[in-house]
Amino acid sequence: MGSTWQFMFGICQNFAAENLTLYAMNLITIEESAWKALMEQLQCIENRLKQEPIEWDSLWLNQKEICQYLHLSEKTLWRMRKRNEITYSKIYGQYFYTLGSIRKLLISQSVENTESYLQSLTQKAKGYVEKARYFK
Repeated sequence: MGSTWQFMFGICQNFAAENLTLYAMNLITIEESAWKALMEQLQCIENRLKQEPIEWDSLWLNQKEICQYLHLSEKTLWRMRKRNEITYSKIYGQYFYTLGSIRKLLISQSVENTESYLQSLTQKAKGYVEKARYFK
């Protein structure tokens, strides 16, 4: 298997003072098959990260935005919260909803929707995030 060797790396000589400086380095050796397996795993991780799309379902929107996008009143949204039809988080007195919870709400037909409406909602949310990042 692998072993660690103490290896003397480089000799620098200070000609003015004639001091000898030695640098020590640990050399770790592993079998070629283990190295290839490690490289394959790293390549798989890299490919996975490149292919993984941005999860827009985890995007947080506030109550005002949800009311505008879904054409709902705040009272209707409040009723949906009380009936546990929509998941939310309350942070410092303000309600936030994930785009994923809104998608589930639309799919469950609690609110009238079409596929194009769902796409429009996603595009508006993406635009909101990009605009917010631009102003920071």
